[in-house]
Amino acid sequence: MKHERSWQLKSCNNKHNCSRELKIRIMHAKWLSKVFLNKIAENPKIKLTTLMRKAYTKWNVELTKSKASRVRQFALDKLEGTYVEQYRRLYDYCHEILRTNPGSSVHLKVQRPPEFASERPVSGVDLRPRFERIYVMLDACRRSFMACRPMIGLDRCFLKTPYGGWLLTAMCWDPNDQILPIAYTVVKAETKDSWTWFLQHLCDDLGLDKIKTCTFMSDQ
Repeated sequence: MKHERSWQLKSCNNKHNCSRELKIRIMHAKWLSKVFLNKIAENPKIKLTTLMRKAYTKWNVELTKSKASRVRQFALDKLEGTYVEQYRRLYDYCHEILRTNPGSSVHLKVQRPPEFASERPVSGVDLRPRFERIYVMLDACRRSFMACRPMIGLDRCFLKTPYGGWLLTAMCWDPNDQILPIAYTVVKAETKDSWTWFLQHLCDDLGLDKIKTCTFMSDQ
């Protein structure tokens, strides 16, 4: 309308012969992840079918299962950070454990590329260290074990992450017959070398006198 910042509807054609389009390209996964951010924050394990049903109900748009999976992953990366970013913060994580839990024992082992030791680093080569294994024993768990029965159970399980890995644990039983964790380590693979590295640190932290009186039981 002239002299006004408004529009006036003069004619309307309610009869449409065009077919319905259920797949809209501009509604890409990153945009949908921002829309569903609060829903995924409330339930990080929300089912893909739930996201697909919500998109169809709200916008009359069909999502494929692969696209719904990308939507959920983009939202989780926004909420929790990517796995690469979390691995880069392991050094800070170790120092935070030692700061907030005095007397604890933390060991972080990384792999460095061969070019790292050279005086002239090769351009284009990633020289950042890569995670290999980490060992953690909290001081409170160590002191609690000293008052428990001299029995240590060892167990392991694989990690369901894009990078895989194994979790090795040492545990005991308190006077209420409840499981009490003593120490744990995350390694790339369950090998003799990784178990030896874990048990050597465990023995050093508990002391030889305590270890001599303990009975070890594998698979809990």
